[in-house]
Amino acid sequence: MLELPSYLVSPPLVMSRLTHAVVSLAVLDMRLRPAHRAELTSQLLLGEVVRVLDAHPGGQWWQVEGLDDGYRGWVRGWGIVRVPAARARSWQARASARVAIPVAEARTGPGRGALVSPLFLNSQVIGGRRLGAHRRVELPDGRRGWVPVAALACRGEKPALLERILSLLGVPYHWGGRTALGFDCSGFSQQVLAEQGVSLPRDAVHQLGASRRLSDGDRPESGDLVFFAAPGRPPGHVGIGLGGGYYAHCRGMVRISSLDAANQLCDKELMPQLLGWARPPRGTG
Repeated sequence: MLELPSYLVSPPLVMSRLTHAVVSLAVLDMRLRPAHRAELTSQLLLGEVVRVLDAHPGGQWWQVEGLDDGYRGWVRGWGIVRVPAARARSWQARASARVAIPVAEARTGPGRGALVSPLFLNSQVIGGRRLGAHRRVELPDGRRGWVPVAALACRGEKPALLERILSLLGVPYHWGGRTALGFDCSGFSQQVLAEQGVSLPRDAVHQLGASRRLSDGDRPESGDLVFFAAPGRPPGHVGIGLGGGYYAHCRGMVRISSLDAANQLCDKELMPQLLGWARPPRGTG
């Protein structure tokens, strides 16, 4: 029988105090309404903490709000471990190991054994002892497994921005996606810059609102955001600047494009919607 870790289940739980939850699946779909047929609006990653807002009759669906970006939606209860606020903070403090490759595998043995769970970029786990090239990890629901040491990073560790983007080239577009199985444009910018220590809202329009618009005289820098919008509409697409007029974005798939009309990488269909550049709050990591 699975035993949940003591920091989640001891002392005895009082249901009315379970105000928070930790995501326990590798990826958990977030929907507009409490139904599988409802629009997929986003996804939550293993180890993320949410605030519990409401329950659908029957308790199969829960309305939650992400602590990191404030995004709200409905998720299935099978993908979360409900906890009091204090234990949510305990998880956040202990889960200091972050997945630092697009996709990792936690297995029952170091480099062998059954699959415990896939783990996607920026998922959070509790790191344990090391054995050779592998490290033991603990998941929010108490499952334990082994992952390659190279698949994990500690808080503050980050790759170069271009290195990360090159590792994600070709990942397909997926509405609401936030993993290497599929991103949407704002999910891509949010996840890539989160690793750089930049906290962004979930959607493109809110990412623009959280950033400082650049004037015509400002030179865009690597890590700035470029926005696109149809005439009379709010921003509907966002990319990450790489310098020299190049930017990375997820449109059809993760790709690198250019704002130079003479460059073969220019996305000429998108160019008429160019809205401008904005600088997100810089990370401290």
